[in-house]
Amino acid sequence: MKIQILDRAKKKKFIAGLSDLGMKKISELLIKTGKERVRAYSGNLSTEEIMEIWRLLPIEGVGLYVGKEMVNRNGVREVRLSLDGMHTWKEQLTERIFVLSESQEKDWFFGKDIELGEGQVGKISDGFVSVRSADGKDFVGMGKIGGEGKVLFGFLPKERRRREREGS
Repeated sequence: MKIQILDRAKKKKFIAGLSDLGMKKISELLIKTGKERVRAYSGNLSTEEIMEIWRLLPIEGVGLYVGKEMVNRNGVREVRLSLDGMHTWKEQLTERIFVLSESQEKDWFFGKDIELGEGQVGKISDGFVSVRSADGKDFVGMGKIGGEGKVLFGFLPKERRRREREGS
Protein backbone atom coordinates (compact mmCIF):
# COMPACT_ATOMS: atom_id res chain seq x y z
CA MET A 1 0.00 0.00 0.00
CA LYS A 2 1.30 3.42 -0.91
CA ILE A 3 1.74 6.09 1.73
CA GLN A 4 1.88 9.82 1.05
CA ILE A 5 3.10 12.45 3.50
CA LEU A 6 0.85 15.48 3.14
CA ASP A 7 2.70 18.66 2.30
CA ARG A 8 1.71 22.02 3.77
CA ALA A 9 -0.90 22.76 1.08
CA LYS A 10 -2.61 19.35 1.36
CA LYS A 11 -2.54 19.53 5.15
CA LYS A 12 -4.16 22.98 4.97
CA LYS A 13 -6.84 21.57 2.68
CA PHE A 14 -7.52 18.73 5.15
CA ILE A 15 -7.82 21.22 8.03
CA ALA A 16 -10.09 23.44 5.92
CA GLY A 17 -12.42 20.47 5.47
CA LEU A 18 -12.71 20.28 9.26
CA SER A 19 -12.93 24.04 9.89
CA ASP A 20 -16.73 23.97 10.24
CA LEU A 21 -16.18 21.74 13.31
CA GLY A 22 -13.81 24.34 14.79
CA MET A 23 -10.47 22.83 13.73
CA LYS A 24 -7.74 25.41 13.13
CA LYS A 25 -4.37 23.71 13.49
CA ILE A 26 -2.81 20.26 13.48
CA SER A 27 0.73 20.05 14.78
CA GLU A 28 1.23 16.38 13.88
CA LEU A 29 2.55 15.12 10.57
CA LEU A 30 -0.32 13.86 8.38
CA ILE A 31 0.16 10.75 6.27
CA LYS A 32 -2.35 9.47 3.74
CA THR A 33 -2.58 5.70 3.36
CA GLY A 34 -4.52 4.23 0.47
CA LYS A 35 -7.03 6.45 -1.30
CA GLU A 36 -8.68 8.15 1.66
CA ARG A 37 -7.36 7.22 5.12
CA VAL A 38 -5.40 9.88 6.98
CA ARG A 39 -3.08 9.17 9.92
CA ALA A 40 -1.35 11.56 12.34
CA TYR A 41 2.24 10.96 13.40
CA SER A 42 4.03 12.81 16.19
CA GLY A 43 7.15 10.67 16.65
CA ASN A 44 10.83 11.42 16.14
CA LEU A 45 11.28 10.09 12.61
CA SER A 46 11.69 12.64 9.83
CA THR A 47 9.67 12.45 6.63
CA GLU A 48 12.74 11.15 4.81
CA GLU A 49 13.25 8.40 7.41
CA ILE A 50 9.60 7.36 7.18
CA MET A 51 9.80 7.12 3.39
CA GLU A 52 13.08 5.17 3.61
CA ILE A 53 11.48 2.64 5.97
CA TRP A 54 8.49 2.38 3.61
CA ARG A 55 10.81 1.62 0.69
CA LEU A 56 12.54 -1.15 2.68
CA LEU A 57 9.52 -2.65 4.44
CA PRO A 58 5.95 -2.77 3.16
CA ILE A 59 4.40 -0.88 6.09
CA GLU A 60 0.70 -0.10 5.83
CA GLY A 61 0.58 2.88 8.10
CA VAL A 62 2.47 5.11 10.46
CA GLY A 63 0.73 6.91 13.29
CA LEU A 64 -2.84 7.01 14.56
CA TYR A 65 -5.79 6.74 12.16
CA VAL A 66 -7.55 10.11 12.52
CA GLY A 67 -9.92 10.46 9.60
CA LYS A 68 -10.92 10.18 5.97
CA GLU A 69 -10.63 12.55 3.06
CA MET A 70 -12.79 11.38 0.16
CA VAL A 71 -15.14 12.26 -2.64
CA ASN A 72 -18.71 11.10 -2.01
CA ARG A 73 -21.15 9.62 -4.56
CA ASN A 74 -22.22 13.09 -5.68
CA GLY A 75 -18.65 14.15 -6.43
CA VAL A 76 -18.38 16.39 -3.35
CA ARG A 77 -15.16 16.32 -1.31
CA GLU A 78 -15.76 15.32 2.32
CA VAL A 79 -13.47 15.19 5.33
CA ARG A 80 -14.45 13.47 8.55
CA LEU A 81 -12.65 12.50 11.72
CA SER A 82 -12.43 9.08 13.29
CA LEU A 83 -13.27 8.66 16.95
CA ASP A 84 -9.55 8.62 17.75
CA GLY A 85 -9.08 11.85 15.78
CA MET A 86 -11.93 13.45 17.68
CA HIS A 87 -10.33 12.57 21.02
CA THR A 88 -6.89 13.70 19.82
CA TRP A 89 -8.13 17.19 18.92
CA LYS A 90 -11.17 17.45 21.23
CA GLU A 91 -10.16 20.91 22.49
CA GLN A 92 -10.56 22.28 18.96
CA LEU A 93 -13.96 20.70 18.25
CA THR A 94 -16.17 23.59 19.32
CA GLU A 95 -18.63 23.93 16.43
CA ARG A 96 -21.42 21.68 15.09
CA ILE A 97 -21.72 19.55 18.22
CA PHE A 98 -24.79 17.34 18.52
CA VAL A 99 -25.68 15.99 21.98
CA LEU A 100 -27.68 12.76 22.01
CA SER A 101 -30.56 12.07 24.39
CA GLU A 102 -30.27 8.88 26.48
CA SER A 103 -32.61 6.90 24.21
CA GLN A 104 -30.82 8.19 21.10
CA GLU A 105 -27.48 7.19 22.62
CA LYS A 106 -28.67 3.59 23.01
CA ASP A 107 -29.72 3.49 19.34
CA TRP A 108 -26.43 5.15 18.32
CA PHE A 109 -24.35 2.38 19.89
CA PHE A 110 -26.43 -0.25 18.08
CA GLY A 111 -25.45 1.43 14.80
CA LYS A 112 -28.93 2.79 14.01
CA ASP A 113 -29.67 6.10 12.30
CA ILE A 114 -31.22 8.58 14.72
CA GLU A 115 -34.55 10.27 14.06
CA LEU A 116 -34.24 13.80 15.46
CA GLY A 117 -36.81 15.05 17.95
CA GLU A 118 -38.86 18.20 17.50
CA GLY A 119 -36.49 20.33 19.55
CA GLN A 120 -33.47 19.04 17.59
CA VAL A 121 -34.67 19.48 13.99
CA GLY A 122 -33.20 22.56 12.33
CA LYS A 123 -30.77 23.48 15.10
CA ILE A 124 -27.79 22.31 13.03
CA SER A 125 -27.82 22.39 9.24
CA ASP A 126 -27.12 19.31 7.11
CA GLY A 127 -23.53 18.06 7.15
CA PHE A 128 -21.04 16.42 9.48
CA VAL A 129 -21.33 16.89 13.24
CA SER A 130 -19.35 15.86 16.30
CA VAL A 131 -21.62 13.65 18.38
CA ARG A 132 -21.47 13.78 22.17
CA SER A 133 -22.95 11.38 24.72
CA ALA A 134 -26.16 12.18 26.57
CA ASP A 135 -24.22 13.61 29.51
CA GLY A 136 -22.39 15.94 27.09
CA LYS A 137 -18.93 15.00 28.38
CA ASP A 138 -17.57 12.52 25.84
CA PHE A 139 -17.42 12.35 22.07
CA VAL A 140 -19.00 9.11 20.83
CA GLY A 141 -18.41 9.51 17.10
CA MET A 142 -18.97 11.43 13.93
CA GLY A 143 -22.39 11.74 12.37
CA LYS A 144 -23.98 13.40 9.38
CA ILE A 145 -27.25 15.26 9.58
CA GLY A 146 -29.33 14.72 6.47
CA GLY A 147 -32.87 14.04 5.32
CA GLU A 148 -33.64 17.76 5.43
CA GLY A 149 -32.27 18.01 8.96
CA LYS A 150 -34.44 15.21 10.38
CA VAL A 151 -31.99 12.28 10.58
CA LEU A 152 -28.55 11.77 12.10
CA PHE A 153 -26.63 9.15 10.16
CA GLY A 154 -23.93 7.43 12.20
CA PHE A 155 -20.47 6.35 11.12
CA LEU A 156 -19.76 4.12 14.09
CA PRO A 157 -17.51 1.23 13.02
CA LYS A 158 -18.95 -2.26 13.49
CA GLU A 159 -16.29 -3.19 16.02
CA ARG A 160 -17.42 -0.32 18.29
CA ARG A 161 -21.12 -1.17 18.11
CA ARG A 162 -23.08 -3.05 20.71
CA ARG A 163 -24.70 -6.32 19.76
CA GLU A 164 -28.33 -6.87 20.57
CA ARG A 165 -28.92 -9.68 22.99
CA GLU A 166 -31.63 -12.22 22.42
CA GLY A 167 -34.58 -11.74 24.72
CA SER A 168 -33.92 -8.05 25.35
